[in-house]
Amino acid sequence: MNQNTLIPIGSSFVLESEFLQIGVVDDLSVKEVSDENSFFLLSQKLVEYLENIYIFKNPLEIKKFLICNKDLIEIIFSAPEYIHKIFGDVPIYLELHHDPEEEWDELFIVIKSDYPPKKAVELEEKLFKDWFVKVLNRVKGRLNFTEEPL
Repeated sequence: MNQNTLIPIGSSFVLESEFLQIGVVDDLSVKEVSDENSFFLLSQKLVEYLENIYIFKNPLEIKKFLICNKDLIEIIFSAPEYIHKIFGDVPIYLELHHDPEEEWDELFIVIKSDYPPKKAVELEEKLFKDWFVKVLNRVKGRLNFTEEPL
């Protein structure tokens, strides 16, 4: 597996060994991955690796959010495969939105494109049908996506 290979949805059991193979966590041994503290380090390394794929709008907040919501990491790793297939080679951002009064945080995958509004909405609907509907029950209101003009 190379660094451009994406992890398919539902393959979380392979996630740790695959990232060990591609060098994302080359400084951790397989034994260390099973330790509680090292699992935190693995999650931290994976989140740092996401910065090679996404543009983080508010990096410290996003990193904290992902460490606290580790189950979203795999989903976020799989998203670009679907996004690029539908939107082409576009920049992808991660933005964390807060509502302190209602006490919720939601991470947004923001797809920046130069499509006209009507086409962008059509592509968003396709992305929803092809990918997001499959992970909707797993994200539980903590992750969403949107398209914005470049």
